[in-house]
Amino acid sequence: MTNKLQLQSQQLEKKGPTSIASLFVALLAISSSAIFIRLSEGEISSNATVFDRVAIATVIFGLWNSVNAVRYRLSDQKPVEQKLDISQDLWLLLAMATFYITSQGLWAWSLSQTTVAISTVLISLKPLFTCLFAWLAWGQRFDNKFLIGMIIAMVGAGSIGLEDLQIDTGKVEGDIAAFLAGICSAAYLLTVEKLRTKFAPTTIIPWCCGLGTLLSLPILFFSEDRFFPYSVNGWVFVISLAIVGQVLGQGLLAYSLKKFSSGFVALVLLLESILVAIAAWAIFGEALTLFNWVALFAILLGLYLAVSSQSAVKE
Repeated sequence: MTNKLQLQSQQLEKKGPTSIASLFVALLAISSSAIFIRLSEGEISSNATVFDRVAIATVIFGLWNSVNAVRYRLSDQKPVEQKLDISQDLWLLLAMATFYITSQGLWAWSLSQTTVAISTVLISLKPLFTCLFAWLAWGQRFDNKFLIGMIIAMVGAGSIGLEDLQIDTGKVEGDIAAFLAGICSAAYLLTVEKLRTKFAPTTIIPWCCGLGTLLSLPILFFSEDRFFPYSVNGWVFVISLAIVGQVLGQGLLAYSLKKFSSGFVALVLLLESILVAIAAWAIFGEALTLFNWVALFAILLGLYLAVSSQSAVKE
């Protein structure tokens, strides 16, 4: 038993503090997205917010790559070339962008059709789908300790919504949308994990944003009248969402998927609901109950069991 624990500790140490820190910074950045989305939706719709998020991030990545290209040209350094296999890689990149945009759109729409409580319960199933798809698609296996930790963490996250759950909501469409959002989000994590075996985050996320912009543009043309905010504050909110939630959050999330399994990353993202609740309490004055803190303890306990298992890290 002692040797096993030492092996697990050595595996985590190999990942270094940078890998662990990047995952939790990604969690904080992604958690802030809910606040920026809520603020930006005071001027534009949820569909427009999703479009602006990926479109602005595409522009930022374009400027970043242009600066890097000039820097490499002026120096003796040469960028590391990452060859794109059209027959396989482009398909994976398109699938990744489709899963991401679909999950974001379904999640935003579900919140307008059903209660936040039910949506929270259904989206908490994401780690289950992630592990199931990883097993079916890649043959990835998870030990019992990881699976027990996953169940405890999922119950903790789901209980946040169960506190106010009403069975008869009459909003079946919204419930189905939240359920499908969890499936698409799990599929997004798996495709990013697969792409990370070949590409850097600075390649994957720009492709996600660029393709996502093209995929969401037709939806906007047929469903919305306004694409962009009309005030300075509105622009600050959507630009902050793009920089913090998309460029920083999704970029670091993609980076962590090189080091940690997608199932473990999905479990860590369950903390998002608690962090959003804390931010909403600080910014909007929304109350936190004792039940919320008990749920947080359950999530942390589940994460502790998961991270101490061999399934959390990659060889």
